[in-house]
Amino acid sequence: MNKGRITVITGPMFSEKSGELIRRCQKLMQYGRKKVIAYKPAEDQRYAKDEIVSRIGYRLPAISIPKHLTDELVERMILETKDADVVAFDEVQFFNRPILGIVDELAYCGKHVIVDGLNLDYRGKEFGYIGGLLTMADDIQQLTAFCAVCGSPDAIFTQRIVNGKPAPLGSIILIGDSDDYEPRCRCCFVPPHKVV
Repeated sequence: MNKGRITVITGPMFSEKSGELIRRCQKLMQYGRKKVIAYKPAEDQRYAKDEIVSRIGYRLPAISIPKHLTDELVERMILETKDADVVAFDEVQFFNRPILGIVDELAYCGKHVIVDGLNLDYRGKEFGYIGGLLTMADDIQQLTAFCAVCGSPDAIFTQRIVNGKPAPLGSIILIGDSDDYEPRCRCCFVPPHKVV
């Protein structure tokens, strides 16, 4: 019987998406006795090259792969995960369109696929293929963060910051951390096209 499923964990930066992914994987390994294989974008080396690391210190071994998934890489990943029960992807918003196909294929192969990724980019727009993954998901965990301006626990936006102020329009992808981004609620978020 196929027990494949897709879980999407999403929200703004600083909502502990990676921490939630790690926690779920560790629980499945320790209590469910499941074999887990995790992947992360090679371009994201903020904390470690071969681990997914959350801001509060959770860690999970991971395989770094390029964000531009090729047919050859997808085939390799299907072989690598043949004996896995769970396949996890961190920072899924950075991967190109083939991420939709591999997540779908892995679920049809009976894997529990868990992905985490930003809900919106710094413009307040859908980030990468997260929208497509949300439509495929069996379950979704929408996380929020504490707004850096007013302290509300309802922050769903990620505000890009330049010199302490909201950033104007620029490149969509800029891998950064607390010096470059902060969580904002809807009332405090300033879209780049409204920056003066």
